[in-house]
Amino acid sequence: MSDDNDFDLYTTALLFRVLRQHGHKMCCSTFTKFKNGYGKFNEILISDPKGMLSLYEATHLRHHGEDILEEAFIFSKAHLKSFADKSSPHFLAKQIINALEIPLHKGMPRLEALKYISFYQEDYESRNETLLLFAKLDFNRVQLLHQQELGHLSRWDISALDDLPDYMKIIYSTLLNIFDHEIYNYLSAEERTYKFSYTKDMMKEMVKAYFAEAEWLYRNYVPPFDEYLRYALISIGSLSYTAAKFLGMEKEIAGIDAFEWLQNRPKVLTAAYLIARLKNDLICHKSEFKRAHVACGVECFMKEYCLSMKETAEKFDIIFENAWECKKPTAIPMEILLRVANIGRLMEVTYKDMDGYTNPQHLQHHIT
Repeated sequence: MSDDNDFDLYTTALLFRVLRQHGHKMCCSTFTKFKNGYGKFNEILISDPKGMLSLYEATHLRHHGEDILEEAFIFSKAHLKSFADKSSPHFLAKQIINALEIPLHKGMPRLEALKYISFYQEDYESRNETLLLFAKLDFNRVQLLHQQELGHLSRWDISALDDLPDYMKIIYSTLLNIFDHEIYNYLSAEERTYKFSYTKDMMKEMVKAYFAEAEWLYRNYVPPFDEYLRYALISIGSLSYTAAKFLGMEKEIAGIDAFEWLQNRPKVLTAAYLIARLKNDLICHKSEFKRAHVACGVECFMKEYCLSMKETAEKFDIIFENAWECKKPTAIPMEILLRVANIGRLMEVTYKDMDGYTNPQHLQHHIT
């Protein structure tokens, strides 16, 4: 997309967001044309709420060092707050409020699609009836598929494992059954040589992290924040769960290169699970004081830096923003990167103002 095109703010920001979201290298200098001679964004843009919203959404795909997008984020966010109270038509105001709560890039794609359908449906003047119909049909079809998959889930049979305590038998036997039968039989002989081995090794790493955290609990130990993250990012499943996602993917997409990439703990993976780990810690911090629990990231951060809960939450917000900016294009297939990025998106929704993991009834409306 050349910098000398005639696109308006809405179209320019939309194209930038969609193309960068799909892994294309997009130069942020395309927004320079919207600045005045003093290097500031033109005030005339304030009269275009739809364009400002599009710009705001685009800024969430910024990378470290892209100052113009950082400026655009501050500029657009400041004005969108006032637009939300007085924008006409009403559906645009609702769309702005939703974007300020969870931007498109941080939301779960299917949930954001449902929200957008409702906004678009109210745009009586310019909506395309055929497009709206197909959007609804697509959403309902995928939702039905997900509901059927949930209905097919069942527990596996367990065998007697005399060497383990009772409370561990069901966990261990289920894992064995999944890996040694369900998954092993599903994979081809070639895939078994690396997919199966890599995933098992990563499961072992997670168990080792569990033991380290159990020792912290036994010793009543609150580790430095960096030490906490070193284990917490593994115990949350950054390697094992992601590897498990790759198991059912075609080898052309999730081949040995993908598993080696995962084993090297790429920045994008760390960023996604950093969001997941600390979002959980922030929301669950108060309830975990009521029972014996290993020290969480909030406690470690507060103790190490002598900060209050409010100050720690503010610091974590900065960590989250930096983590989202870490997702740059790589040679890894987009299908792989999406599964990693979706972890961060899931956590943004799951821990939005509540612990949706512990209390999943609060998320029920997203499924039904």
